Amino acid sequence: MAEPEDHELILPESGGWSTRADGLRMRFWRRGDRIVSEHTIPDAYHGPPGMAHGGIVATLFDEISCAAAAWVFGWFVFTGELTVRYQHPVPVETPLQWEAHVTSSAHPRYLVVDATVQYAGKELARSTSKIFRQGLPTGAL
Repeated sequence: MAEPEDHELILPESGGWSTRADGLRMRFWRRGDRIVSEHTIPDAYHGPPGMAHGGIVATLFDEISCAAAAWVFGWFVFTGELTVRYQHPVPVETPLQWEAHVTSSAHPRYLVVDATVQYAGKELARSTSKIFRQGLPTGAL
């Protein structure tokens, strides 16, 4: 039976980012071979006024890239490398469209994942990452 084309991807705790009161609360949906999210960066994470700090943008790329890899590998993954290219300022307090997909599974230990963030159809930043498979941690289930 085929899975629905568009459904929320529920991941185990990722450092509490999704459920803690001060967490990022990024939610993911699977659409075909892509993981997507509409996420607003709170003003608390600004760098220059009105613009997101580059570190928080990189953190969100890490989150959605791991979600894309988790969907392929299983839940337990970690980032080995993350490269971000900032093309335009990323605004805070604005609904942004995030998307990630696996671009290579050729290596036996990791996946290559590309991700983008857009606003109104304009790409603001992109990332490429190597996401490694991890065995089930002791006591995880």
